[in-house]
Amino acid sequence: MNLTRSDYEFNNTKICQIMPKQIELNRVLINLYMLLRYGGRRPVTRGRKEVTLDYIVSQLTEHSDMLIGFNDHPDLIKDWVYSDLIDVVFRGNVDKEAVVSPMPLHLNAYKLRNPKHAMDYRASEHLFSLLRAGDPQLIERLKDFLGQGMTGGDIDSYDDETTLDLDTLMIVRMVGTRNLKERVSGRGEELDPPLCKGQAKLMCSDLRRLLTYENVVPRSILIGYIQTTLGLHLGLYLLRLFHQFPGWTRDHQATSACLNCPVDPDTQNSPFSECPYAFQSSEVSKSSELSESGKIPKSQRLQNFLPELLIDMGEDYKSHMAYLSQENCATHYAAMNDYIPAVFTTNQLFRYANSSTGQSQLAQQPQTIAEALQLLANSPSNFDIYFENLIDTILPPHKLAEEKAEVQAIYNMKELSPLERFVQLVALERTKYYRKYLVHQIDSVLMKNKDAGLLRQGKGSRNRRRWYIGSRLLEVLVQIAVLEPVGQTPGANFRSRPILIDQFVEWLKQRYGIVLIPDKPNATIQDYEAFNNNFHFLKERLREIGFYTDLSDAYNTQTIRPRYAIDPK
Repeated sequence: MNLTRSDYEFNNTKICQIMPKQIELNRVLINLYMLLRYGGRRPVTRGRKEVTLDYIVSQLTEHSDMLIGFNDHPDLIKDWVYSDLIDVVFRGNVDKEAVVSPMPLHLNAYKLRNPKHAMDYRASEHLFSLLRAGDPQLIERLKDFLGQGMTGGDIDSYDDETTLDLDTLMIVRMVGTRNLKERVSGRGEELDPPLCKGQAKLMCSDLRRLLTYENVVPRSILIGYIQTTLGLHLGLYLLRLFHQFPGWTRDHQATSACLNCPVDPDTQNSPFSECPYAFQSSEVSKSSELSESGKIPKSQRLQNFLPELLIDMGEDYKSHMAYLSQENCATHYAAMNDYIPAVFTTNQLFRYANSSTGQSQLAQQPQTIAEALQLLANSPSNFDIYFENLIDTILPPHKLAEEKAEVQAIYNMKELSPLERFVQLVALERTKYYRKYLVHQIDSVLMKNKDAGLLRQGKGSRNRRRWYIGSRLLEVLVQIAVLEPVGQTPGANFRSRPILIDQFVEWLKQRYGIVLIPDKPNATIQDYEAFNNNFHFLKERLREIGFYTDLSDAYNTQTIRPRYAIDPK
């Protein structure tokens, strides 16, 4: 087949801002800081030198009057900066090694970045659109916290008054020089809103709760919490999108619950109970809207098959619980196979609408995904002819006999519409490519095999991916769980309180769809044994990170206690 980029175009910011690439969260934060500082716009810089380790050290020496002794020990300072204060690509490879940026410990750290090494493939734009859709006021709150200690103005140097930890202080000294002046770009990019506003609201609620710890948790630790949370929500958003977007495409319309999102994490115990694409529930909500025939639309029926995230808290990848988690994880990753053709379909709808053929038929060009999908429900008269011609372009009939059997089979599936046949032909060639990068992307944002991750995978074919909560992620989730909102304004103030472990387990399920003890109707004795062991492993892990002490076997003593006392009064 003779495919062009227009045939297999995948990136569409109306569907998802992020390009299907592996991303590093440190670099996502660095790029997000620019958007936070300038309200979604990027700064303009001219004549900026390439950032090297020597250049960063030279920026510090400009403050020799404040940093006493730095000029006397340049090699020691250089080693410290290299090991603790900067992000480096190809670290240890002398020929390829290059500085990315300072570590994302301060809002201004982006000023010393190398753009070609700090690419995040629009993940920062996606996060900013989530923030703006979920809680616009949170943007200023994050900006104030991350930018502590700076004077503002053209140079934006340290005010010499705000108390900062040593690492952060070094970074603000690096970027507080006249060499790094910049100005904001004249016109910002209009970011498309996220398709899942519920996940945006949940992410913002979590960030609000974490910022409650601003005065009690060390700044660098709290920024690490924020980074972990952003990675978690990027991953959960993508996993939900893999189900949500194919559902919209199959139904030829956006679900009304998605267009009018009912999720409110700070006032609802089960915020996703009305969501047709929730991981949190295995049954169709009684309040789900019905079609004119009185039957639940197909995409909502598919809610029965939206699996929760079944977590294995143990260390043995050969255990029965690990096997269940591996199967569950594989089911979520397999949803990419429906998502990729759905993206192709929608992009072809926009392609048709923007063509001269489409413009001659359409009174108004579709501006949103929901509007584009209406073309599937009410196709113009020349719609099928347009895609028949595209099929003949990529696969001329006289060359059909030269193609492999799968291509010929799809070409001859006359029960499919021309658009469906075109998309299936393209998907046959390109799904493997995009799936590979989407897998890398999910692995990276969920920090596979890292202490802050939700994924684990070892070597060997039997040691497959499984859901697993790393100790740092577990700590972050507990810090969020022990807070409850107080006052008349939801999300404005929180206070800490002890919670039972059973409450924490239920909270994880209702809030994130993270399940440790599934409600499995046909569970076997082996399943129940695995669930009990999983609960035991959870208690062991909570004890290791200091949130749980076994005083007795009594139910009301199995309590998670806050590490910090938070009381807005």
